[in-house]
Amino acid sequence: MNKLLRSRKFQIITAVIVLLLVVLLSADRFSDVNIIRNIVTAPVTFVQKGINSVGDWFEGIFASVRKYAVVVGENADLKEENLELREHIAILSGIEDENDRLREAVKLKDIFENYNITGANIVGTDPGNFLYNYRIDVGTHDGVEIDDPVIASNNVLVGRIYSVGLTSSVVMPLIDELSGISAWTTKSEGGHAIVKGDIEYKTEGLCLMDTISETMEIKVGDILETSGMGGIFPRGILIGEITEVHKETSVIGRHAIVEPFLDFNAIEEVYILIEKDTGEK
Repeated sequence: MNKLLRSRKFQIITAVIVLLLVVLLSADRFSDVNIIRNIVTAPVTFVQKGINSVGDWFEGIFASVRKYAVVVGENADLKEENLELREHIAILSGIEDENDRLREAVKLKDIFENYNITGANIVGTDPGNFLYNYRIDVGTHDGVEIDDPVIASNNVLVGRIYSVGLTSSVVMPLIDELSGISAWTTKSEGGHAIVKGDIEYKTEGLCLMDTISETMEIKVGDILETSGMGGIFPRGILIGEITEVHKETSVIGRHAIVEPFLDFNAIEEVYILIEKDTGEK
């Protein structure tokens, strides 16, 4: 008997019979074998669903990470493009401003026909005791002389040449306390006065107007320009606007505060009016 059980032929026949029985019993949905199969496969299906759910969750996470990386990359590209656009706009704006200044400077030749006009850059401040004196990059080599008028491109008064060297000069602006300019208002009734720098007001970028003629009517908002008197500044250079009017006091007569049209903290370039040699000197 033991020999029979150990026989390979017997074992094969037995295996075939068992397999046939399982197939026959599985055909019946209510058979014990089918029940056993359900018992075995049900947990496996549950586990499989759980694995699929976890897989879907991880896939969603990975998809979100990929999308986030794409968005971050696109955002970085947009920031770089925005920065480049800003740089281009700044360059174009600078070019436009430069063109505007050049156009204004060209008009100066028509306004001041008796003067040669030389442009200059402000390269620093004078190392002396004057708060607002500027050093420019032109000098006697360019025909510049002491007391030559200095203006901005839009015909606004800056001041005058205070000292001059071979290749550089120092400009004394109109707000310096040593400065004094003959001025009048642009309105028809006019009248003469002196606009000068004042130690009390120059740190605020303002000037004092005094020595006002008795017939001169002034009020806040009046515009002042050079009168052409005094032998230094030609007539018609814009100075500034009256912001305050004060009546006569025991210390000083009738006077006013003038706000120049020029921002002395932002000036970068100027134009020097060099009187043409007419042979009459």
